[in-house]
Amino acid sequence: MTMENPMTDGVLRSCWATLPEPVRRKLLLGCAGRMHLLEIGGLCLQAHDPALDAMACGLLQNAVAANPLDGNMAHQLLSGDRACAVLPPATLDVLRAVADNWRVPKNTGYYERLRSRRDFDKIRTFVEREAQKQPDNLYWREQALINGVVSASMDWTADMLAPVLADTGELDGLEPVRAALGTMFDRMHGRCASAQSLARRTGDAFGPAQGMMTAGLCLLDAGEREQAASLFLEALAHQPWNTSLILRTYDLVFGVGQERAPLDGDAVILLYSWNKDVELDATLRHLYSSDLGSARLVVLDNGSTDRTAEVLESWQLRFKPERMGIVTLPVNIGAPAARNWLMHLPEVQESDFVVYLDDDVELPRDWLTTLGAAVKRYPDAGVWGCKVVDHAQPLLMQHADGQLTLPDATGATTASLAPNPVKLSDLHVQSTDTGLFDYMRPCASVTGCCHLFRTERLLKTGDFSIHLSPSQYDDFEHDLRLCEAGMFPVYTGHLRVLHKKRSGAASRVSGPEEGNALGNRYKMQAMHARSDLHKAEQAGLALLEEDLQAKMRALDERIRA
Repeated sequence: MTMENPMTDGVLRSCWATLPEPVRRKLLLGCAGRMHLLEIGGLCLQAHDPALDAMACGLLQNAVAANPLDGNMAHQLLSGDRACAVLPPATLDVLRAVADNWRVPKNTGYYERLRSRRDFDKIRTFVEREAQKQPDNLYWREQALINGVVSASMDWTADMLAPVLADTGELDGLEPVRAALGTMFDRMHGRCASAQSLARRTGDAFGPAQGMMTAGLCLLDAGEREQAASLFLEALAHQPWNTSLILRTYDLVFGVGQERAPLDGDAVILLYSWNKDVELDATLRHLYSSDLGSARLVVLDNGSTDRTAEVLESWQLRFKPERMGIVTLPVNIGAPAARNWLMHLPEVQESDFVVYLDDDVELPRDWLTTLGAAVKRYPDAGVWGCKVVDHAQPLLMQHADGQLTLPDATGATTASLAPNPVKLSDLHVQSTDTGLFDYMRPCASVTGCCHLFRTERLLKTGDFSIHLSPSQYDDFEHDLRLCEAGMFPVYTGHLRVLHKKRSGAASRVSGPEEGNALGNRYKMQAMHARSDLHKAEQAGLALLEEDLQAKMRALDERIRA
């Protein structure tokens, strides 16, 4: 292992050079998400290296701070001798307070069936009833938090957490938990000063870096960028290995999030829609109000039978026909084929840039110039994309910087649902949108909900696969081809797009839809050779390392200045 001199190389790069390769590999994906943090913390503990104990402590504290009511995690940590040895008394006290008041009911069968059906009204009713029966059982308070966030019922969630938030004395030892939850609710309601104050109260239990980082995010909510940057840099002094914080701090210190740039060429914005007249109308309204520069718009009506045609005609009058084209198909040909139809239009092929947008999104006014800033910073990317959050519950991220990870394929056969397993990192799914994903860097895949291509590279990579219709994984598969060709996507978390179609735990998916998704995943995995995917994974990690090293070097220079 190469050792670097902290006097010449700086705190961040010197720390990075001392980390074991398995730890660095995981940290390149990011430093967020409960399962991910616990996994890296476990790697540090398993090394039995005293130099890694402080890092393990910080990782475990970050996981606890992000999930303060997780009694299962509390029990697991308290049962581990190594974890108990590295965690300070204040953290252990909080874990014991949660564990002592968190009990899984004897029979959760009915509740699990409700959850599998995602019947949120019935779930809330059931959780509320059980919490009334067992008011001192934090299990039901945790379930209220989880289901309240997913179902976007935050007022109900606050009511259900009142016994924890109110400090009635019935639940002792939960002051840091109370502060962490209070910070979340205060940020939601724009009470930035109160949120910052509460965040600072968690330092003893969750570690000084966690309190500083959260307080800095609260300051960003209030537009106090310089103060936030100071807190982030101070937090990095405690956690110089925290890659997510490094990325966020770099973009804040060097003003990346404030950069806007027009595209250096002609752009065409492409949408396709089937029987979503209301959503399409709202999306076109946002587009009309945004700064499009000289970009043109083409919308494909994919065989709609509702009022889509009327909506398009109305908006074409406002945009003017020379700025907005309409393609009308007699039948629905599916999303991948619609994408291909649009990309092969002569006016699209003659353009310099192509943007694909979903028909049910809410965009900020400067969305296109924010993508333009990403193009300016990373001009050689294969595609540029953004952070997508749930429209009903913006705390839930649907997509961020997906990084390629290849699970072990040992034993996989053509009879398996994963004959050639390939995954994207899901740190954003394990987290809520606190602002820590607001950075720009390369990745393996960006969401097809809103992504920008250089037309030449889009055409060179080829059509979206119609084998993956109805549309699941066609954008991911297209990104895999880009990665294998060395043209990696770039993600900018400084553009946040709200998506009305719910996904993940918040979605209601029918049996046939789920079966179709599994089938398309199977097909996608069979379309790529294992050797090509492995090369893409290694090239992606090397690109992340190069990007991170440059940002650590710049921050180290700023710290020394």
